[in-house]
Amino acid sequence: MSVISNAKEIADLIKKLGDVELYRKIIELEGQIIEITREKHSLEERTQELSKTLQIKDAMQFKQPFYYQEDDAVPFCAHCWEVDNLAIHIIMEGGYNAGTRHHCHKCNTEIFLR
Repeated sequence: MSVISNAKEIADLIKKLGDVELYRKIIELEGQIIEITREKHSLEERTQELSKTLQIKDAMQFKQPFYYQEDDAVPFCAHCWEVDNLAIHIIMEGGYNAGTRHHCHKCNTEIFLR
């Protein structure tokens, strides 16, 4: 049985006994339990996000001018990674006389390599 279920059961028993003040306190406690439960879920989600970010961070290796991950030949945008911790792949567009154009669709950073 969950904590919330227990609190509801206690509230129902107290209501039957007719102790209005105690019933009000149990209802307050139930609301606090629900809020703590929400906060706990929120913190668990945030922990998962941070764990995922740390895994990505550990896998990132800077090789100028881009970041790379092992087993991924497509580079990541250095600006997006360093500023926002976003692992955004760079789009390579060839065909330019001066070299290959690398473009980030997120931050619009452009790099020309020869």
